[in-house]
Amino acid sequence: MSKIPVYAHRGAPNRAVENSLKAFKRVLMLGVDGIEIDLQLSADGVAFVTHDIDFFRLAGNSRRITDMTAEEILQLKLGSPLYRKFWYSRVMTFDQFIQLVAPTGIKLNIELKESFLGKIEKIVEVVEKTKGIEDVHFSSFEFSILQAIHALGLNVKTAFIGKKNSDWDYILSIRKWDAIHLNKRFYDSELMYRIWNEGFPLRFYNVKGNEKYIVHPHESVIGWITDYPEKVIQRQKRNLT
Repeated sequence: MSKIPVYAHRGAPNRAVENSLKAFKRVLMLGVDGIEIDLQLSADGVAFVTHDIDFFRLAGNSRRITDMTAEEILQLKLGSPLYRKFWYSRVMTFDQFIQLVAPTGIKLNIELKESFLGKIEKIVEVVEKTKGIEDVHFSSFEFSILQAIHALGLNVKTAFIGKKNSDWDYILSIRKWDAIHLNKRFYDSELMYRIWNEGFPLRFYNVKGNEKYIVHPHESVIGWITDYPEKVIQRQKRNLT
């Protein structure tokens, strides 16, 4: 029976605003193995737990996070238009998130987004703030961000998030990745076996919980990243806490 670690993607946004305090508190109560978050940088260099480069989708505000100060970002109200009026959430700083999860011992998958490109000192700052977390890895679609971590000799695990059109010859020649992340549509694909044959384990994202292979996954799989952690855990025949 499979007990592959289950990571709640953005705090499982099917039940609460993604990357919000409410979402994270909920999945901690569920007993998930890990949480996946996204980090972006504000204009004044503060790391926030949010996915998009702007806030149009979550707050109806089209300004880019890189053009806003931390003070302005903290005033935003997140959620649907009606939700924002009565029961809104706020954008969390990375410091607030770490304060919440550090005592729990939960695994972390921290995705560094495009606003970290070229911001070496900010990458170092974020990594240093995770020193008290026992099991943490940093992922990104931007391999230059992860290569910066390697070049600096920072003692953390990294995972490249790949696409079909990624330069796989080059990516697989970099032996410092600890894992590769792929969309679930590449499960059981030629790409999956190529990556595994090169010696890299995989985590799959966009997992829904109804996939048959969750019960008996390929030996290459070391994590499921999902908006539906309850379903994935139940598929594995594990008990929710």
